[in-house]
Amino acid sequence: MRRIFKAPAVVALTSLFLSSVAAAEGGGHGGEASFNPVIFQGLNLALLLGIIIYYSKAPMRRALQDRAAQVTKDIDEAGRLHAEATARLNDYEQKLAGLQAAADELLAEMKREGEAEKARLIAEAEADAERIRREAERLAENEITRARARLETEIADQAIAAAERIIREKLGAPDHRRLAGEYLGKLEERA
Repeated sequence: MRRIFKAPAVVALTSLFLSSVAAAEGGGHGGEASFNPVIFQGLNLALLLGIIIYYSKAPMRRALQDRAAQVTKDIDEAGRLHAEATARLNDYEQKLAGLQAAADELLAEMKREGEAEKARLIAEAEADAERIRREAERLAENEITRARARLETEIADQAIAAAERIIREKLGAPDHRRLAGEYLGKLEERA
């Protein structure tokens, strides 16, 4: 606190001293100034700057040290934040790589499942086709059997009709009575 009050006092005293020197120089030679006012002002300025520098050196040093400490602290903080950001970036990149690997695995699994489903569907279709083929063969065999039976029945009916016609043409009434009698005789024997 004392230093702050000393500086203006020293400046004022120095300025007063230089002013009196300038006045003494100018008044002793018939009013002509032998001391150049520019030099006087330059010395006054130099003295003023010297005093300002002397008394402001410590606060400036502290301010610069504080500023340097703050800059160092900011640099350290920026370094720490950069390291955290780099760590997060690496973490995200690993997660992204993991996601890509998971996506690739999922895609491969879906392809495997698709291939398995395709094979299952093909196997089902082949089994269905085989079942349908067997069913068609069975139906065809049944139809052939029915057609044979119908054909045999028709042939038998036609043969009976032809035989009946032939028998009617060739057999007369006496042969007819004899055959009817034989048939009735056989029936009586059975009964």
